[in-house]
Amino acid sequence: MRNLPSLQRTVDHGQYVIELHAWMSPESASFATFIYEKTGERLLRHFTGSDENEVIRQARMWCEKNN
Repeated sequence: MRNLPSLQRTVDHGQYVIELHAWMSPESASFATFIYEKTGERLLRHFTGSDENEVIRQARMWCEKNN
């Protein structure tokens, strides 16, 4: 997933890295966040949805809960 052209933003969140991906079309938008370990770069969790803010909020909440 890390090499897809949809990658928009990477956010450092403590021991995790959150990547935000967006897919846009004239009819809709889809967003996904992927949470990786900072040290091992292993994918730990992902969230998807049509609301960018909600997808980011879910990722940040997961990171804070699992910190």
